[in-house]
Amino acid sequence: MGYTKAELSIVIVDDAEMAEINFEYRQVDRPTDVLSFPMLEGEFADVCNQMLGDVVISAETARSISDETGASLESVIDLLLIHGILHLLGFNHEAGERQALEMRHKTEGLLSLLGHSGDEFAWFFGEKQEL
Repeated sequence: MGYTKAELSIVIVDDAEMAEINFEYRQVDRPTDVLSFPMLEGEFADVCNQMLGDVVISAETARSISDETGASLESVIDLLLIHGILHLLGFNHEAGERQALEMRHKTEGLLSLLGHSGDEFAWFFGEKQEL
């Protein structure tokens, strides 16, 4: 991804803390699965260009996803971490179909590097689409 000496922080929280963070930064009064706080953009981008930012994952929500989908908790955490990191790098699935497909392609490639198969995440990706 072009960042061989970069840093990021990973924070694992419960749903109560995630709801607080989600409300404080997004004014959404509920927990979510993952939040990203990029440091490569915004007012502090020039402080350290090797600090990607923070990824916050709700362990409780990840466990719920695991229980609902049958995916292992490890697989769900890997997916959420990759999703969060891609957001730190500027990928945004909400910015249109093309960007969503690019983010999906990167997600699938990174999951594969971690030893996961696409079939594990059919619940997340739905029907296969090509770039």
